[in-house]
Amino acid sequence: MKELLLVNQLEKSFTLHHAKEKIISGCKGVSFVVYPKEFVGITGKSGAGKSTILKSIYRTYVPSGGQIMYDSTQFGPIDLVQATEREILALRKQEIGYVSQFLNAMPRITALEFVVEALLEMGVAVHQAEREAKEMLQHFKLPESLWDSFPRTFSGGEKLRLNLAQAMVKKPRILLLDEPTASLDQQSKEAVKEVLIQLKHEGTSMLGIFHDLDFMTSVVDRQYQLSAGLIEMTDKLEGNQITHQVGS
Repeated sequence: MKELLLVNQLEKSFTLHHAKEKIISGCKGVSFVVYPKEFVGITGKSGAGKSTILKSIYRTYVPSGGQIMYDSTQFGPIDLVQATEREILALRKQEIGYVSQFLNAMPRITALEFVVEALLEMGVAVHQAEREAKEMLQHFKLPESLWDSFPRTFSGGEKLRLNLAQAMVKKPRILLLDEPTASLDQQSKEAVKEVLIQLKHEGTSMLGIFHDLDFMTSVVDRQYQLSAGLIEMTDKLEGNQITHQVGS
């Protein structure tokens, strides 16, 4: 099966200009694949570089080296490390979704508008966008009384549920998840799991990082462990439990 996403020797470093140009390694020598309609999980201690990997794929961070080959419907095979800003923006609008632990909404946009806008960017008609946005907000049990409110007033859990609704309503081709269940209660976690499973059945591939290992193992097909520049894979497909190093 052809890879949807192929990460090869990914490297990201940061230069601390105020500390005599000290260089900090975010991740180095990271290689793995994600296949179509597959859910891959990444675990590791805080500071191991998990979020750096996701942000490099989404191009919030510009990688320092390596390749991130993505099989795009718009551009064909494209290296996200070398892609232009215009190409990255087009991919974010149509194909690549990202769920962060932190809400990034404009100050004067309501919760409903935040989700509707994601669909309008994809060319969905206004009435259909509003209907689908409301259905997704209802699914994540964000009270209707909050739909016309500004998200900056929300609790941490409400902001995360809004982030999930905004990313998942687009049904992206690949969805990047950065701690998608952080600060959620058990009922909300079940709502997240239901949508993740539905998206996967509809064809969305996913790559997520988790601290909640019980939740992760209930939804992923394969999992990688990131530690000290190495990424190890545990293969759960067809019941296999195989661990090997993928990277250096």
